[in-house]
Amino acid sequence: MLATIFSSVLLPIALVASLGFLLARFGGVDSRPLARASFYLFNPCLAFVTVSQTTLQPQLLARLVLVKVGGYVVMVALAVLVARSLKLPGPTTSAFVLAAVFANSGNFGLSVNENAFGQAGLALAVAGYLTDNLTINSLGVFIAARGRTSPRQSLRQVLQNPAIYALAAGLLFHELSWQLPSPLMRAMETASRAAIPTMLVVLGMQLATLRFEWSQIRLISLSSALRLLVAPLVAAGMATLLGLTGLARQVAIIQSSVPTAVSASIIASQYDTEPDLVSGAVMLSSLASLVTLTVLLAMLM
Repeated sequence: MLATIFSSVLLPIALVASLGFLLARFGGVDSRPLARASFYLFNPCLAFVTVSQTTLQPQLLARLVLVKVGGYVVMVALAVLVARSLKLPGPTTSAFVLAAVFANSGNFGLSVNENAFGQAGLALAVAGYLTDNLTINSLGVFIAARGRTSPRQSLRQVLQNPAIYALAAGLLFHELSWQLPSPLMRAMETASRAAIPTMLVVLGMQLATLRFEWSQIRLISLSSALRLLVAPLVAAGMATLLGLTGLARQVAIIQSSVPTAVSASIIASQYDTEPDLVSGAVMLSSLASLVTLTVLLAMLM
């Protein structure tokens, strides 16, 4: 069963990301234009199309968001507690929290849920992805900056994410039963289908540029363990508390069990917050998650 799950769910993701890795490492291809196309075009189309066409109730989507929010509260507290017990200095604590808390539920999580649970799983997973995206661009920036950026700057960065407006528009169209003109909707559906493969290629390309610092292997391993082993338990507890069952529970747990977000490394680098530590966690957790997610899916399916 484990071999079947790995070959059908995780291996295709690893292969596409590997192609992106090879493009960046040996082809000299820059990931930034592709990442921008994903951020400003493909991801908003995915959010709008998925939400506007969903048969899910808004109350269920809200509970999926609350699983994420509650998980952040618990995981930040745990990561800070571990960092303090290790007597880590301020910047290292910030990097450790970034690595342990923020999940790659876009590049990785959407792909896993689509491969494992089909379009129904993808529709549910979008709620977790957008929550993570907003949180890392607000709470993540605050943790990395530690007083070097204003709340207004963090808010501006959040509001620059077009997927927020696409999500709001999708909810509005869904609730009012509005329909876009057929050619426009078909164009958005076509663009939305490019979102996940593009994100996987970008993931591989970004991994090719990250650094792994062996001198920090202890903290890298510990933060990766929190991300891959503890976060799923926290999500399972939150899902039970909020009454999620069936597919919604499975997706909520998987979206909290994916590796450290590449964007956490980008933010750490931007604010000079031990970026090598966060980059190492991204790389190690991405590789280790091929095993941990295979086992977790076997337990959930």
